[in-house]
Formats: sequence, structure tokens, C-alpha cells
Amino acid sequence: MTTPRVQIKGLMRFSYLSENGFAKSAPDLSARAKVLYDPKRLERRFRLFERLAFHTMALQDDTDFTCAVLIGDSFPDTWRVRLEEIVAEFSPMRIVALPPMVHIQAVKSAYNALPDDPRATHIATFRQDDDDGMHRQTIARIRSVAEAMLPTRIDKKPFVIAFNRGLYLDPDADRPITEWYERAPLGIGLAMVAPKGDHATVFRRNHRNLVEYYDCYTEVGRPMWIRSVHEDNDSSASPQGRAGTLRAKGIKRILWDGFGLTPEMLEGL
Repeated sequence: MTTPRVQIKGLMRFSYLSENGFAKSAPDLSARAKVLYDPKRLERRFRLFERLAFHTMALQDDTDFTCAVLIGDSFPDTWRVRLEEIVAEFSPMRIVALPPMVHIQAVKSAYNALPDDPRATHIATFRQDDDDGMHRQTIARIRSVAEAMLPTRIDKKPFVIAFNRGLYLDPDADRPITEWYERAPLGIGLAMVAPKGDHATVFRRNHRNLVEYYDCYTEVGRPMWIRSVHEDNDSSASPQGRAGTLRAKGIKRILWDGFGLTPEMLEGL
């Protein structure tokens, strides 16, 4: 049997103007663009992107991956320049600008824009949101779990790797940072592993429903993500599971060790 070699490709949507795919959206593209590209909203998104999404992506222990940042080709020039300047020195990340498309087609096009590794036997596609953070060992765990699981598989169908324990960041709550165990896969760092040539990606199904369609390996050994709760959340950002027991001291340790952050660095987001 050929030793599995997994290539890892990520996708982060950054206010992409798609034809569908929004839980809460304006009724037509021009109205939707006005909402997405509102300067005050974009300023809020950039703060979250820089402090959470990009910061923790650039902190990954395993940097042998690529990640597309999907934006619309109508993304305002001033903001695009700002985005390009942020990601310029981080080689795994590249901006992919596309016209308005049906969401799933845009996702496929963005993944396809990333180069293929000719040595790879499998592709692990992962997703990350522009307003959330992922543990510094996320990419390393995707690779390690994928390559360990592949020789044990009874078929060649895609399977999912999920991290169901993490931290919620809600500045308006009595306790702004709390620990939670999700009962279903959350989208942060979520990956689908498929044989090379199989075009399935982690966006094929709603992330909460993936366990109904695919074998799914989940980990709850440590908090692996930070999910932000704010006024621009497109879908419900309330926990679906049970609360953890970490208190302030433990959360402070996890933030620094896993995400290179302190509670003070998260203030004002």
C-alpha cells in the first residue's frame, strides 16, 4: 500500500459577495454589497481578522499548507490593499478574488486556485472564518490524524476531522471568555480528507450535519478554537453543547500557549 501523503488546503471567506450562502442577507447583490462593504463593518472585520484569524493562522507550528482568502472582485480597493499588506509576508496565504457566484462553485474555484502537490495522495480541505482563531497545532493535528487514519479506512470515501472543544469570546457577556464542548462539528479548523481527484470539500455539507453523511473523527482533548460573538455574525453564534470548567487562570494559560494571545489582547474586538 502506498504511504499516504496529505496535502492541506484551507479556505477563509472574507466578506465574499456570493449569490447565495448567507443566513442573514439583503435581498439582492447591490444591497448585499452595501452591507458587506460598509466601512464601519469592514473595520470591525479587519480587527477580528488581524487579531484572531490571521494571527493564529500565521502562528501554526506546521506551515506546509496553503490557504485561500476568498474576496469578491468588487472588494473596495482601499480595503484590498490593506488586506494584501497584512498577508504579504505569510507565504501559505494568498488572496483569491472572484465575481459573484453560487457559493459552492466559488468555494471550488478558490480551492482550485491553490497549487496541487504532485506527490500528494489525498487532499485535506479545511475551513476557517475571518473572525475566529484556531489553535497553533490545528494544521499539525489535521496532518497527523489524517495520515494515521488513512491506512485503517475500510473504503476510499472522504472523512472528516473536527475539533469540538474551544473558547467562546463574547465581549458583552458577564464572563467574556468561556470554554465549551460542542455536540456537533464547528467550522473552525474543520477538515475533510479525500483521495486526490475526488472533488469533495469540507463545504459540501453544512458543518453541523457532516456526521450524518461522513465518518467523522472528533477531538475534545484541549480547546482548539476561539469563536467570536459579535453584531456581524451571519448565523447563530450560541454554543450547542455543554459548558467547560476552565476558569480565568486556565483560560489565560490556554490563550497564551495555544493561540499566542492574552485576555488583554482580545479587549475591544
